[in-house]
Amino acid sequence: MKDYLLKVKANDHISGKLWLLSLEWEEDPPKAGQFFMIEVSNSYDPMGRRAFAVADVRDGEILFFYDVIGRGTKLLSTKRKGDTLRAFGPLGRRLFSYEGEKHLLIGGGVGLAGLTLFGKELRSLGKEVLFVYGARRSDQLGMEGWLKEEGFDYVLFTEDGSKGRRGLVTDILKDLKGSWTVSACGPKGMLRAVKNEALKRGLRAYLSLEERMACGWGVCLGCVVKTAGGKFKRVCWEGPVFPAEEVVFS
Repeated sequence: MKDYLLKVKANDHISGKLWLLSLEWEEDPPKAGQFFMIEVSNSYDPMGRRAFAVADVRDGEILFFYDVIGRGTKLLSTKRKGDTLRAFGPLGRRLFSYEGEKHLLIGGGVGLAGLTLFGKELRSLGKEVLFVYGARRSDQLGMEGWLKEEGFDYVLFTEDGSKGRRGLVTDILKDLKGSWTVSACGPKGMLRAVKNEALKRGLRAYLSLEERMACGWGVCLGCVVKTAGGKFKRVCWEGPVFPAEEVVFS
């Protein structure tokens, strides 16, 4: 891990609250599941960096999808081509499992960005990959364009039925036949449901957790979660990916 000063290649609004940030990148590619702590302001207002999953790595660039939900991400959305941003990373030590030949990748909202690079890595290994992408309504499915561009098979869900199947992403687990490895990233309620459904059906499942982080490398203890056996682990350092049976949801 290293603190980089990276030039913005593009920073575009996709749909709803979703934006896509492209930064120049000439280093070795990060691994799927890793993230960067990006400085959104060079002042103390707002304080601290924000954690963003590496969504994709292409020739000369690294991509991050993000939602504008607060002052920090609002400031980030004002960055333009040619600006520079400090990015500390790549971070994350415990990553996804490549075990198995069939992989179901479940993303809720912007959480899909934590799985997209993993999908490309799996495909390069000759694995079967199916993305399941869900949100409350159609304008929150802005990453569908990436899925189409990359040529992945995918199923869409919206809670209001405005696009794809009406319902929750976990509904897909009821339709699965055969042995699949499930990996998921998204809101805590979704991850809890994925864990329960997958384990009930005897499927291997891995969860990429999203927690508020201040440092990103295990010092501040701001991203601690409870795990099986009553132990607490840091998402940034012992994660961000955990076997589903290890995670205890409050």
